[in-house]
This record gives sequence, structure tokens and C-alpha cells, in this order.
Amino acid sequence: MSLGSGKTQVWVVALFTVMLCFGFATDARVSLAQTAAGQQAASLILQARASAAAGQFADAIAEYHEALRIAPRTVDAEIGLAQAYREVRNFDAAKQTLEQARREHPKSAAPLAMLGDLDLELQTYDAAITQLSAAVALEPANLDARNRLAVAYKAKGGVADKASALQQIAKVLARDPQNALALYTRAEIYADQNRDALALPDAEKVVDLQPQNSRGRALLGKILVRAPAGAAPSEIKQRCGRAVLALEPVVNVAGVAASAAADSETLFLLSRAYRCAGQDEKAAATLEEFQKSSQNDRTSKENQTQAKHLVQQADELAMKNDFAGSLAVLQQAIAMDATYPAAYSQLAKLYYSAGDIEKASEAIGQALQRAPYHPEYLYVQGKIFERQGKMDDALAAFRRTVLVNPKESDAYFEMGAIYQQRGDAVQARAAYARAVEISPGDPDYRRALAGLGGGAAATP
Repeated sequence: MSLGSGKTQVWVVALFTVMLCFGFATDARVSLAQTAAGQQAASLILQARASAAAGQFADAIAEYHEALRIAPRTVDAEIGLAQAYREVRNFDAAKQTLEQARREHPKSAAPLAMLGDLDLELQTYDAAITQLSAAVALEPANLDARNRLAVAYKAKGGVADKASALQQIAKVLARDPQNALALYTRAEIYADQNRDALALPDAEKVVDLQPQNSRGRALLGKILVRAPAGAAPSEIKQRCGRAVLALEPVVNVAGVAASAAADSETLFLLSRAYRCAGQDEKAAATLEEFQKSSQNDRTSKENQTQAKHLVQQADELAMKNDFAGSLAVLQQAIAMDATYPAAYSQLAKLYYSAGDIEKASEAIGQALQRAPYHPEYLYVQGKIFERQGKMDDALAAFRRTVLVNPKESDAYFEMGAIYQQRGDAVQARAAYARAVEISPGDPDYRRALAGLGGGAAATP
């Protein structure tokens, strides 16, 4: 990757709950042959899980890779590695890892289930249904996979798809009547079909089972404020009072109808619930908060779009060697949206090109605070460390780059150059060879590798 390039990735949240340890992975008690190598790999897998739980995903990736080097074809390590790649937004590497696990373990449902879940996250629903159906066929009692199969059918959205979703949910609830995700998904389907009499008891169960589940509370409130046709005024008021009780904790624990933490839709629902419950003053205050929140949402999205456009414009100016113009535009982008990490990365590259390494280091630090596992930002950090003469830090940054994205050939090339400068021909050759393997058409990589001559290569 060159210092003038830019990449963005979108993280789409498609799951009902956030899980530190992926539901389809096997138990923490790793089943490996009781050999010294097996025990070492098992220890590494447990260490990798601890690293992932602590949010240290690059470390987890390295530990899973080492476990697989020691004990290849270990499904626990492959599943964990794929999940760690998902956490750093490297969906290609996650999918490749899972495909390999699926081939190596054709009778295991876990790789198929996680592949399906990944497709669900990426909104490729037909593929998700195929993978999850295969997982369920292998392991009918896997309720996690069956639940997500139902979610995939629901997300696809057709009438027949929703019927298939309901069939899967019925099978989950036959085994586990208190399964909150199944109840929530069924309530959503019924609510979408305007079958509120069926949706309501499921939504109520979800809130009973998971009182802190804001999505469940919002769905319950939505159903309650939609009083059935012909309902008496007293029944409508009673339903709206229940909706208030469901929605208030989502907006503000203190019960005050104003909170920046609540999304616009929830505030709107709560304002409706207050109104039909006869609490007009609270209704007016919440409606005002809803209007502010909606405006803030629109402004934030507009600012994000504008900041992205400005960063692209700054890149074009930098390509024309207009440092002052590019710097001014980047400062505008940051003023527009101070949370946009690409603006800081581009600023770091600009300062790097101008020789202001201190400011470049500060800027890339800002980018990495906002996106700590973005491979481009890690690579830029490595280049800055190189310029500062901090070769150990540079190597560490480049290693993290290729851990989170193994296809970053430039990082391997830079690692090779550092090893070569240190007189470590074996490691240099390994790094250059990996760069050539990834990008065989790059003449710089091929020249660097050829310059070292023959000999065995280690893994960088």
C-alpha cells in the first residue's frame, strides 16, 4: 500500500447481541492430542481467547496463527482466528479461514455456521441461508445457527422467507421456550405483518427475560402504541402507559424525557406514548428532543459525507504537490467531522511527505485512536517509525499490519528492508518472498528478493 492510497471499510452490525466469544466456537476446553505440541497449541488458543476478550485482536491473531503452526487443522484455532479477523474488519481473511476450516472439517457445523453468520453480517442473505442450513443439517440441536438462519430468512424479506423464518423459530422454541432471540425475531415478523396480538406476548417475554435489551423494549413500545382498531379510549390509554414504562429506560434511566443516548425513533415512540397516555407536557418535551436528535442525525451524516469528500479532494491536491491547499482542505474535513480517521491518516501522509515527522506521528496517532486495527494506518505508522529511526517499533507496526491484513505486500517489503539493513538475510528473504507472492508483478519486490540470492527462507 502506498502512502498516497486510501481505503475505507464499512462495519455492518447484524447480530442481536454483542458477543466477545463467538457463539459457534467450541468450548474453551480445547480438545487436542495430549502431546507436548498439542498442549502448547491448547495453551496458545486459550491465550488468544483472552487477548480477544481484552480487545487485543492483533495479538489474538498472532497467537491463533502460532497455534495453527504447531497444530494444523485445529478447528478451535481456525474459528477463533476467523472471529479475530472479523473484529478487525478483515472479512476476506475471515472468510478464507472459515472456508479452509470447512474443507478440513466437513462434518463440523461450526465453520459453516460462522460462514453463514458472516454472510448475514455482510447482508448476502442467500449465501447466509445456504451456509446456515448446512450447519443445521449437520447439527440440528445448534440453536445459535438455527436462530441466525431464521434471522437470515427474515432479512431476505419475502413472504415465503418469513414463513421459513417462523418454521425455524418454532423449532428453536420447542427446545428452548425462553430463547430471547427467537422470541424477538418472531415478534418482529408478526409486527411487520401487523399481527400485533401475536407479536405482543413475544415482545413482553423478551423484556422480561432481558430487561436491559433496548431493542426489545423499543419493539414492545412500538407494538403497544399501535392500538387495535376499535379499541376503547381506556384501553388505548392503558396500552400507552405500558409503552411509556417500556420506553423510558431506553431514553433515560432517571425517567426524564431527554437524552442524547436515545435514538430518534425511540424518542418519537416515547413522545407518542406520552401523548396518548395523557402526559402532554412530557410528550411535548420528548417531541422537541426527537426533533433535535433527528436534526443532529442528519447533520452528522451530512458532515461525514462532506468530510469524506474533502479528504478525497485533499488527496488530489497532494498529488499535484499543493501542500498548502491539501492541508487547508484536511483541516476543513477535521473541523467538519473530528471522528473521521481517514482525515488524520491523510494528514499524517501529508506531513510525512513534507518532512514534518513529529506532526505526522501525532496525526497517525489520532487516526489509530479511532481505528486501531486499520491496516493502512498501521502501515503509515510503521513508515513514520522508520523515518524516526525507531526500527523495532517500525517492525512491530508492520507486523501488526500483516497480521490484520495478510495481503499488505508493502508492509512485508518494508520488513524485508529492515531485516536486510540488520544483516538478517534469512528473515529479509522470507519477507521479500511473501511480498512477491502477494504482488508478483511488482518489480521492486522482485529486485529486492533477487538481490539476496538463493537460500532457505524463514517465516517473517
